[in-house]
Amino acid sequence: MASRISSVQGAKGLTSRIISSRQFSGPLVGGTRGWRNETPQGSSTGIFVYSPESNVTWPDEKLGVLGTTDPKFRLPGHTGISISGQFPDPDKKAAGHSKSDILTHPLNKETQVHAIYNAHDFIKYTPGSESAVCVDLLDEFPRLIELEMEDVEVIAHETPILLRKDMKSLFPGRDVENGTFTTITYSQYTENDMSKWSELVEEERDAKMEKFVLVAKEICGRLKEEGHWADFIDPYSGTPYFSSHTNTTMFETDEKFRALGFRIEDLGCCKVILHPEYGRNVFVGCIVTDASKTSIVLDEIFEDVLGIENF
Repeated sequence: MASRISSVQGAKGLTSRIISSRQFSGPLVGGTRGWRNETPQGSSTGIFVYSPESNVTWPDEKLGVLGTTDPKFRLPGHTGISISGQFPDPDKKAAGHSKSDILTHPLNKETQVHAIYNAHDFIKYTPGSESAVCVDLLDEFPRLIELEMEDVEVIAHETPILLRKDMKSLFPGRDVENGTFTTITYSQYTENDMSKWSELVEEERDAKMEKFVLVAKEICGRLKEEGHWADFIDPYSGTPYFSSHTNTTMFETDEKFRALGFRIEDLGCCKVILHPEYGRNVFVGCIVTDASKTSIVLDEIFEDVLGIENF
């Protein structure tokens, strides 16, 4: 049923009297938002009729994010642009074309990390791969000094209780008195008697010390790579190489080596260490770790670095 609004021309202008509770806005022109002007010709009273059965619907169901999708307008509200004037059918996909999912496609950082892990595994588990990897960086890959079996003796000891107490002050940050604590002695035969001094003896001793530091770094590095703690006594200072330095030292002629099967001989002017087989013609180094002396890790490291199967 139509609702009516009448307006009466007065002395001060146009006044309106609302007949029904419905309100409208905008110009009162014919056909605007369902309103129709039915004012009789020549009448001073304007009559506008609202037709609810008109085809005007608000809100427009075709507008907004919930409305139907027009392939020509990709954005909500029927807005879009086309340079060519042609719009593809959104329901049809190009044959053989696949779009990468942003949630599954790896990021640049993830790709780099994956490449580094692959390179690490290749170097670690492929013998001789180090030189192939560094061929573009180094003219010649530095190889570990090869030691002959008759030149070196390596023995892993379950550290005695008394020695643990003496070495406690060497490693104040670790509980060496409890748990697994292995001491590895490195004995290398020398051509000269180390109880004497000469330039020749000094040169050989420096060469043996340098060789020991190189081998000890390699062994400790591999132990750490396997998740173990490891360190060695720097033969130049008598203190731990990696750990914090303390006032306690353990030089080659220290009495602590008696607990590891060596003799310490006091010559009055100096002390000298004696090996059960090499005698005074020996250089001795010391490596410590929390890996068990019977562990497969130590066995593999010694075989790989020193070529020793049983130690």
